[in-house]
Amino acid sequence: MQFRKKTIIRTDRPPKEPRKYIDLNEYQFSDEPGAGTSVKIGELAKFEEIPQFNDVVLNGDVLILDYGAVQSDELQLRRIVSELKRSASDNGGDVVALGNKYIIVTPRGMKIDRNKLRIES
Repeated sequence: MQFRKKTIIRTDRPPKEPRKYIDLNEYQFSDEPGAGTSVKIGELAKFEEIPQFNDVVLNGDVLILDYGAVQSDELQLRRIVSELKRSASDNGGDVVALGNKYIIVTPRGMKIDRNKLRIES
């Protein structure tokens, strides 16, 4: 196993008095990863909004979509789910329903485990 050397760049002047600790917020690491993926929450009101929500997923974010507004229209709901599945399949993502009100859509390379975790006491 090899260790990579990190370049540390000091972002402010050194303190004039000695400290008992090192504040890591004062340092900037050259290969520090940023938050690449975030979770976005959306509310779907009609089928025509699907392309905007697909753009969120194509940008690498996870989407939790509330489809409660179209839940009563079964035909529109089927079209929405079908389009989300097609888009996720084309882009290497995943889609899963969460309860009767939410759909989770993930970007490329991120799969959703369909098994529930059960913690035994």
